[in-house]
Amino acid sequence: MTTPSQHDMSARDNTWERALDAVRSTLHVPSALSTLIRGSWNESISSKDFMRLLGFPGCNSSCLLRAAEIVPAATVANSKEVQHAVEILGVRASAVMLSINFVCQSVLNSAPPEKVWAPLLKDMMNEVEIGYHFGMSVDKLGCEYGMLVGFSHWAGLAILLGRHPREFTEWRSKNMQTPSTAAALRSFGCEGYQASSLVLQQLGFGTDVATAAVIALGDLQAGMVELKPDVELWRAARHWIGALHDGRHYPDNELSQKTFANLMPPVMNELNKGETPLHLAMLYENITRIRTAHSSWTWHLPSDSYEKSARIVAENGRTRSYKTARPSTSLSQR
Repeated sequence: MTTPSQHDMSARDNTWERALDAVRSTLHVPSALSTLIRGSWNESISSKDFMRLLGFPGCNSSCLLRAAEIVPAATVANSKEVQHAVEILGVRASAVMLSINFVCQSVLNSAPPEKVWAPLLKDMMNEVEIGYHFGMSVDKLGCEYGMLVGFSHWAGLAILLGRHPREFTEWRSKNMQTPSTAAALRSFGCEGYQASSLVLQQLGFGTDVATAAVIALGDLQAGMVELKPDVELWRAARHWIGALHDGRHYPDNELSQKTFANLMPPVMNELNKGETPLHLAMLYENITRIRTAHSSWTWHLPSDSYEKSARIVAENGRTRSYKTARPSTSLSQR
């Protein structure tokens, strides 16, 4: 007889299998990319090593030129231009941007409906850019850490869109405001945070990052387990970026507030008349711009705008449909 705890564990294992299936069927991560990301994130490779690993099939190195705002001299970027972009952005940030671009391209290769993928990627990039500015405001993080934390929430959702486009379209229309675990399990057999953590692991960011993402995104209680400092740091950053994305100046979680105490608004008193410090004023200004007009970043897309990218995705979809619709010429049908 199966006990409740055994039944729960079995169900939980099944959801992780479904999440892994979604990630593996959508992402086909080249070993060179995971090696590049792992080495860059761990700060164990140089810009020269970065360039050597960058030549893997399907690599969209031009996204780094767009991120660094470098106009290529020709239609195809040359290695010197890409190397200059990496030097401007930094190896770690370049790796994060490549990983985000790779996930987006993999999802768009399935030609999902524009009415779904465009709003989803816009929301994703809002949080990625908010993470960038948040990370820049914290000495112990950096922009690349903030971008990755911002991306982590949306990575799994993007994968579920690529794997289950029809189900995702229906699910998002009904659960955009108040997503529920039950609805996600009915539609996909797993939850977005599970897919997100596996995406990060598959890309090469490592088990520590994947574990941190699971705990932060799934809002899991790990009170009986001693967590590494990086996990607590990630969870606090996730709380802050989520709060800023929602228009709040700080999260409700007190531990997360203390983790980044330099970002807490000053308490008004006789010495401090409530004036906002310069670093907070700059952060709030950037967040307001993003929330008002959306992020203007497009380096995650096939082209430099959503309109052009939509045409490319639609054309790819027509090509795929044509190839799929062709009659079989197997020997048994001759």
